[in-house]
Amino acid sequence: MPPRRTVALSQERIVAACLELVESGGPGALTFRNIGRHLGVDATAVYRHFRDKDDLVRALADRLYEEALDGFAPGEDWLDTLRDAAMRVYRAFAGHPQAAVLAASRSTRRQAEINAIEVLLDALRQGGFEPPEAARFERALGDHVLAWAAFEASFVMLPSEVREGDAGAPLVYAAQSRDRYPRLAECAPHLPPVTVPQFETALEIFLVGLRTLAPERPSNPAGAAPAGQD
Repeated sequence: MPPRRTVALSQERIVAACLELVESGGPGALTFRNIGRHLGVDATAVYRHFRDKDDLVRALADRLYEEALDGFAPGEDWLDTLRDAAMRVYRAFAGHPQAAVLAASRSTRRQAEINAIEVLLDALRQGGFEPPEAARFERALGDHVLAWAAFEASFVMLPSEVREGDAGAPLVYAAQSRDRYPRLAECAPHLPPVTVPQFETALEIFLVGLRTLAPERPSNPAGAAPAGQD
């Protein structure tokens, strides 16, 4: 009997395998046995790198943050920085819907997520917010982005016939009585289908609110390096 092939494992390789498994087989495919089989190793080898499934899920979420920040550079304006960072995180999570359902509600407590938080906090401080407000708004923006990504991911995972039914909702709204629903009648032709994400619109509303709340004089703490730079 030929000897079993030796496979060099690392956390990065395991997480990549997890992403492949989840995207092809859904969240339920994420088991140590499946990961081992996918990598050609015994499941116990995976336990040497990750304690349990929760550890794996957090690492998977951090991999999406890493993807989001790849090539990121702060903008000249703090709102541009927030917009770009938020869009990148949203696209990374929404682009992997099966993984997003598992990971969007989690705090990874790992390096890529920490880097993302630093980017948002630095932009808010550049906008003039003091630490208490910067911390509060960073959390609100982060939750806003991830909630939208999870919402879009959950829709993508619905059976095709269910999605098609929901896609026809604007036609149902347009058919309602003009006398009873005058505002719906006048706006119905402009209602976007549910298949077209409205995250960018929601993000702009959020950013307008931040711009309105921002102090007149932006804050640039002494000694603070621009976000994204060591």
